[in-house]
Amino acid sequence: MARHKPSSMSEDGLVSVTEPIANDPAESTTHSDKLQEQLKSSERLNEYYNQVVAELRASLERIEEGDQAS
Repeated sequence: MARHKPSSMSEDGLVSVTEPIANDPAESTTHSDKLQEQLKSSERLNEYYNQVVAELRASLERIEEGDQAS
């Protein structure tokens, strides 16, 4: 089995362990803004899924109550 060489990562277009990462404030702000947008989107989706699950549970409870009443 061949071992992974971190220095070979730059050949694939990825940052290698030995390469310094540019610290451009404008680029950092852009990444930060994108991450904030993704976080907000994830929070909205999470709220939506919680609502859907609550509605499904309520629907199942109504069905079970209907079955018990019959």
